Amino acid sequence: MQGSKITFNIDKKQNFREWYNEIIRKAELIDDRYNVKGLIVYRPRAMKVIKEIYKLLESELEKKGHEPVLFPLLIPEENFQREAEHVKGFKAETFWVTMGGDEPLNEKLALRPTSETAFYFMYSLWIRGFSDLPLRLYQSVSVYRHETKATRPLIRGREFLWIEAHDAFASKEEALDQVKSDEEVTKKVLEDYLALPVFFFRRPQWDKFKGAVDTYAADVIMPDGACLQVASTHYLGENFSRAFNVVFTDKDGKRKFVHQTCYGPGVSRILAALISVHGDNSGLIFPFNVAPIQIVVIPIPGEGVEE
Repeated sequence: MQGSKITFNIDKKQNFREWYNEIIRKAELIDDRYNVKGLIVYRPRAMKVIKEIYKLLESELEKKGHEPVLFPLLIPEENFQREAEHVKGFKAETFWVTMGGDEPLNEKLALRPTSETAFYFMYSLWIRGFSDLPLRLYQSVSVYRHETKATRPLIRGREFLWIEAHDAFASKEEALDQVKSDEEVTKKVLEDYLALPVFFFRRPQWDKFKGAVDTYAADVIMPDGACLQVASTHYLGENFSRAFNVVFTDKDGKRKFVHQTCYGPGVSRILAALISVHGDNSGLIFPFNVAPIQIVVIPIPGEGVEE
């Protein structure tokens, strides 16, 4: 909508949900007219902000010892079957590729709903001794989930942008220290850089990540009082290392299973939180760290005004 004035007809305080639906479209952040349900097009203004969010998160992760990787989008069904609770939790949400051209595949391939079962297959090949630990890797990707609830752009969709970090350690204590480190990264980026109201807490067992021992989540308080989960970190214990046989030889020559954590800040949802918390009835407002347009106001004294 270049060169035209954008007007908003809905008061944010009176009807936050409709205000949000209107601003993301009129400000040309997304277009949800793409003809696959639950998938949206991220337009240039949104992507410029998203790129800055990625930079902030990736920088903080790398300061904490993480290194970037890129794993395949497709995950064999065999990998999913190894951890029973995990496969049960994601089975209903998984998109499956069953054809290659006109030929049926010998094994179904999942579009990654999350990548534990991809990473840990490879960790079983890479980790041999205590000198291979700790291992901290992350990737910045899209994930895909066959969301059956009502979809909402940036907040709940069938494709969303995030970062996922997967870490392996020699002990439980080191793994729990990583959970604290993930909390520090979350608060550093969301509170210090993005000025979002965040609280970080352990989820109840009925609401934990499938396959985890414990889940810790970061929620942003939205203008209507609802909470939006924008990041989570999980202590996985030995659940996945036993399923994927991720073992190492310690300094005493004993074979042990690694302790693992995984961390996932949701970039799409962080953008939704930025729009929701900082915008007003005049339009978008973004923190300086990620704003795609920077404006500096320089007061110029007029005639008869002392400098």
